[in-house]
Amino acid sequence: MNGAPGPAGPRRWRPAACAAVLLGGLALLGPMLAPYPPDAQDLMRVMEPPSASHWLGTDLVGRDVLARVLAGAPHSLGLALVCVVLAAATGMTLGMVAANAGPTLRTAILRLADLMLACPGLLLALLFAGFLGGGIWPMLIGLKLSLWPHYARMAEAIATGALRENHVEAARLAAFPERTILVRHVLPPVLRGVMPLATLGAGQAIMSISALGFLGLGLKPPTPEWGAMINELMPFLAEGFVQVAAPCAMIVLSVLVLAVAGRSMGGSSDAREHG
Repeated sequence: MNGAPGPAGPRRWRPAACAAVLLGGLALLGPMLAPYPPDAQDLMRVMEPPSASHWLGTDLVGRDVLARVLAGAPHSLGLALVCVVLAAATGMTLGMVAANAGPTLRTAILRLADLMLACPGLLLALLFAGFLGGGIWPMLIGLKLSLWPHYARMAEAIATGALRENHVEAARLAAFPERTILVRHVLPPVLRGVMPLATLGAGQAIMSISALGFLGLGLKPPTPEWGAMINELMPFLAEGFVQVAAPCAMIVLSVLVLAVAGRSMGGSSDAREHG
């Protein structure tokens, strides 16, 4: 027997809402909160320890580390969001098409997804970024290609079940267009199912973007980006532990917040299905 929805559902979504506010605020307001311009150099204050004027110290050319960490948030978080949105949109579209198509097209889409899943995501992104010389667009293409099969597989499974529902059969008997059926009756449950995966995928994208930046295949200097910052400061780990730890902590914090948000949304979806 289904009961009325209680307050558990909204409570489960609170971590996701807090995560969106926290990371969105960091990405939007981070550069404005920076105490100094992120590219301002002072060669007389190279690798200074944390102090009242530079809370996280300075880097190898005297730039304020806190300013660069905050200014790097829109790049690391923004690129991850763009990558996940593109991958999720592509995967959901292909998954819904596969669920509603004939056996030949469905098999072709699912086999292509399986082929892409067989390649490690970061390796695929590395190949694209390496062959095309690094930069933002090769990185986004490689990450998108590595992520969309996950969304396509999930979307296909959810859409297949939704298309068998009685109200969908009634809509077909009433001669509703297939596009209307997909948008009104299939897309909402697909979105609800994909959102937790997209949240976790954003954390994966942040780690992949940082890894590419660490290897020198991501955004080009002097653009502040967390992975590239770690790469620049690693030779000075002994005298600049705080400076190296700052971008590492931002990556860990972002991924942890997104993981908590994804788990809360997944629990909310389960509660709604079994409520």
